[in-house]
Amino acid sequence: MKALSIAIIGCGKAASRHLKIYNQIEWVNVMAVADEVEEKARAFAEEAEAEAFANWQDMLERHPEVNVVDISVPSGLHAEIGLPIMKKFKKHILMEKPIALLLDEAEELVKTAEELNLKLVTIYQNRFNLPIKLVRNALNAGWLGNPILVSARFYWCRHQSYYDSSPWRGTWAYDGGVLAQQGAHHMDMLCWLGGEVESVYAQMATRLAEIEAEDILVGVVKFKNGALGTVEATTCARPSDIGAELTILGEKGHARVGGFAMNELISIASEERDFPNEEIEAFKKNPEDPLGYSHRAYIEAALRYFAGEEPDEKLCIGKDALSSVQLIQALYESAERGEPVKLPFSPQKSKLGRR
Repeated sequence: MKALSIAIIGCGKAASRHLKIYNQIEWVNVMAVADEVEEKARAFAEEAEAEAFANWQDMLERHPEVNVVDISVPSGLHAEIGLPIMKKFKKHILMEKPIALLLDEAEELVKTAEELNLKLVTIYQNRFNLPIKLVRNALNAGWLGNPILVSARFYWCRHQSYYDSSPWRGTWAYDGGVLAQQGAHHMDMLCWLGGEVESVYAQMATRLAEIEAEDILVGVVKFKNGALGTVEATTCARPSDIGAELTILGEKGHARVGGFAMNELISIASEERDFPNEEIEAFKKNPEDPLGYSHRAYIEAALRYFAGEEPDEKLCIGKDALSSVQLIQALYESAERGEPVKLPFSPQKSKLGRR
């Protein structure tokens, strides 16, 4: 395998999770890390056995040998940092979801990567969950028939202390609320499994958290294939997380996936095909992994792609990340307007990503 040199921008929780995975891959070397809080960069660099920087541009100028830049900063900064990384430094990018908050910024990131022949991968690790793999296979094989209803709902708990832990949390400019932050993976699943979206209608509110953005949103989605969808997203569950579920009803069968991160199969059935017990057991739940089974699998697949292998079809590469951003923005736009929104559209009232 071709050796990869990696630089990390942002030394928070996401970067720490990534570093643990990088450290277990012998052909990956973290060369340098950067964070505007110099003390964080130094502490993180010591753990990574890398060089620390307070300025990421200084880092990349000092280390031209870097192949891939890992962007682990608040979502609202992805384009501001990602565009010059590609335009000036000509580096491949790996970043946490979503690719950007503003749709035009997301589109510019994708366009820039295509024009410069650079690889741009957004981390949606739940695509690598074993239950999701079984459901996608069943959909692609036609065992469930055409989708009729695709539902994503999660009732999670985030107390004020969570939002107070970082000044950007819950802000429209850098984070968004429950839909854009906690719900990004579910919106990716609605698009990846349900298909292209035609229109949406939503309402939202801020009930229990003192933040700019919403902590509860309910929406209805109409897909171009005729299916309907529902979204129930909240961090208002008390006193703790209740759970989450992704449900797909098709003309010939159904699938339900639960678990905290869409990682446990609840049920799957078809009028056309039996699912043997051994198949159900093989895909029922992700194996235990201290680094997170799907996160490890996703990042390893991304690194192999950066190193020159053909990409795994489950990776979210380039323009594949746009559909979920458009869906999120459309739901916010509808909630602000108080009326349905037909896609494609240009956000006018959505506050997400605006600074």
